[in-house]
Amino acid sequence: MDAQAPAQKAARRDPRIFLWKAGGLVAVFLLTFIVGNFCISKDRAVTRRMLGHDFLVFYFGGTCARTGQYQKLYDLDAARDFERATGRAADLELGESFGPWWNPPFAAWMFAPLSAFSYRRALALWWMIELCCLIASLFLLCRMLRGDWKTKLLVPLFLLTAMPFIQAASHAQNTFVSLLLLTITVGLWRSGRGFAAGLVCGLLLYKPQLAAVVAIVLCLSQGWAALAGVGAMGLALLAINLLSMPGSLHDFIIHMPANLHWMQVEHRYLWQRHVTFKGFWRLLIQGWAVGPASPLVVALWGACAAALAVGLLAVIWHTLRGKPSPSQTDRLIAATIAAMPLLMPFYFDYDLLLLVVAAVVYAADRQRGPAADNGWEDRWLPWVWLVLYLVMEVATPIADHTRLHLTVPLLALTAVLLIRRALRRQSGAATASQPTAPIALPT
Repeated sequence: MDAQAPAQKAARRDPRIFLWKAGGLVAVFLLTFIVGNFCISKDRAVTRRMLGHDFLVFYFGGTCARTGQYQKLYDLDAARDFERATGRAADLELGESFGPWWNPPFAAWMFAPLSAFSYRRALALWWMIELCCLIASLFLLCRMLRGDWKTKLLVPLFLLTAMPFIQAASHAQNTFVSLLLLTITVGLWRSGRGFAAGLVCGLLLYKPQLAAVVAIVLCLSQGWAALAGVGAMGLALLAINLLSMPGSLHDFIIHMPANLHWMQVEHRYLWQRHVTFKGFWRLLIQGWAVGPASPLVVALWGACAAALAVGLLAVIWHTLRGKPSPSQTDRLIAATIAAMPLLMPFYFDYDLLLLVVAAVVYAADRQRGPAADNGWEDRWLPWVWLVLYLVMEVATPIADHTRLHLTVPLLALTAVLLIRRALRRQSGAATASQPTAPIALPT
């Protein structure tokens, strides 16, 4: 009996048990809503007429590319008329809203083949493509972790129950494509294959707010090889743009900022959907008031972004002072991905799904050990990750009523702790040959 007591106590303290219970409770909570949705009247339920509306923008962009009318990509009137006509034909519940094309022109070619089908069929095909990207991402992310299924399957449990996943899937966003590209980039980065990582990272330029920070840190970390990869892909995309869509790059540079000003400054904007310092302070101080950001908002936004940027630069300098170990590279990657949304002026909440890559890289580094190398940040980071995951489930409705977007300060805290962890001198060399160390929760 006494011999079994330590084993039983260790099993009770296994953090995976707690994580499975937490993720399982959220899964049951969400499943209750899904089942309940089929049991209430249609006028109160979420119906398929409400789903996939963001794909209208992609369908518009693909149609412009396929038909050679790419000069209409940044024409707000053309986008509104096309989307409303398509929505009526597909029996969508749109109201008066519409979405502009925000991406660089070449990204429209991604959707040109789908635009040849009817909207409903194109949407179904797009969801299938997204599902394939999601499955591939989960497979690659699980491979980053050591251990049995109790460890690896925590990745799909938390990813599939996170609110950014629900938002991206129900809106038919392109987040799963971005997730796969970032996952492949990080996998190549961790293995030291700078040129290949740069090539894949360059594909993320279809959504510049996702690529900018990662590309910069990747090139600084991996040197000329990564820079050559990003540059080669960037030049290839630029050539595609210039040759297949002449004049569209000028429209992107001139008209896209004007469209952004029209949406964010001249009309009531969805600031509660942005997870940036700009969105946080704008919503908290000015609410949904029409007009430019106040000087106070600009000052607070700039100060917060500058402080976080300085911290990330310090991590880069700390990493490059010597030959970075696998553990130090992982710490740099996790800090970069967590800080990325906050350093951008434009970043929607559904793209926070990419944080799963940072969480997995952090966990993979923690598995290296040794336990003596764990600082105070490691005692709190698992809790902060968990609270961030839970808060994201309800952050948008809370922000709707209070103007306080709780996700942003929690994400900032996560990024700061990851930066502080990356700056801490390691007490020992962590190698992949060391036994897996459990990720302990603070007691």
